[in-house]
Amino acid sequence: MGALIGIVIAAAALCCIYFFMTSTKASENAGWMKEYRYAHRGLHNERMPENSLEAFQNAIDHGYAIELDVHLSKDGHVMVFHDDTLARVTGESGKIEDYTLAELKRMRLAGTQCTIPTLREALALVDGRMPLLIETKNTGGAGQLEVSLYQIMREYRGKYALQSFSPFSMRWFKSNAPEVLRGQLSATFSYGAEEIPKWKRSMLKHLCTNFVCRPHFISYEMEGYCLPVVQRMRKNGLPLLIWTVRSEENKERILKNADAVIFENFNA
Repeated sequence: MGALIGIVIAAAALCCIYFFMTSTKASENAGWMKEYRYAHRGLHNERMPENSLEAFQNAIDHGYAIELDVHLSKDGHVMVFHDDTLARVTGESGKIEDYTLAELKRMRLAGTQCTIPTLREALALVDGRMPLLIETKNTGGAGQLEVSLYQIMREYRGKYALQSFSPFSMRWFKSNAPEVLRGQLSATFSYGAEEIPKWKRSMLKHLCTNFVCRPHFISYEMEGYCLPVVQRMRKNGLPLLIWTVRSEENKERILKNADAVIFENFNA
């Protein structure tokens, strides 16, 4: 298995070299992303839960761009929510995909009166006042989530960019909506994620899938921001965003080798 992993990574590394050699300056369109700090799931607290309209308004009030996550409901609405399951934030069982919009709207976030917003509600609230960084919660191939998301975003006039751990999700936008800024999310995978095969984790960690989606920017876990491959991507012209930063000290340290931070639990 070790030899197979080595072969796969070597082949992917050659593809990455090709990516570097053929990279255009399309990432220059993402230059505005360096100008902001991104409130992770909005600027949330006990009264304003993560990924709530209240947390998004709070971020705007403090001058921060907004990072948020999207899933599809059972009846095809794009909902703003992070987790794969509802339990942690709402106390309900199941997933976003198991419920209709009407059923989801009856749920409450973190013991408050705040509800799970639709993406359309979030866009109406933000209305271009601050940029949005939208993560597609897709662990497999692209599908209806990407189609529905693009149908909504093509009508939006504010600044925004999309990102995903799935290179296939971002590849859909490369093929069908190349004008949309797209980013590759990744991490060291040093803990958790055991459900992902080791070879796949290794490829994602070293950004070996970038040739698939040709990202305009990289969004990387804080613990790995100084990895050589990550810094090479930045040197090659791709803006580098780092998540999730939780202290002023870490922010100052990280911004010496990155372009922007996705933060929470303090005002950046």
